[in-house]
Amino acid sequence: MTWKDIGRSFRNFWRALGKGELLLSIGAHKYYMHILYLFVIAWISILLSLKVDGTLTKVEENKTALHDLEIYHAEKEAELVRLHSASTTEKRLKQLGSDVTLPAQPAIKIDKR
Repeated sequence: MTWKDIGRSFRNFWRALGKGELLLSIGAHKYYMHILYLFVIAWISILLSLKVDGTLTKVEENKTALHDLEIYHAEKEAELVRLHSASTTEKRLKQLGSDVTLPAQPAIKIDKR
């Protein structure tokens, strides 16, 4: 086989490919439905794979957001407990210039009869 024959083979291949006669020239037209079926199956497989990948990405983003919100909630709860203590309340009242103080003795119950 010479270079001329190889060049002619390539030319014929590209010409058949351009005209759409490649499958006819290699005899694959008998299996057209099988080829089409495999193409559809591959396309569906790729599409489902992309959908699953998108869903898993959203799940990971939501897990990260949930973890961040749990940390934020814990910080706010700790701040609320700190602000609720009696000593902190008394200090804040003094800073704000209030005359209200914590009671010196326990409350008594007055009965009305």
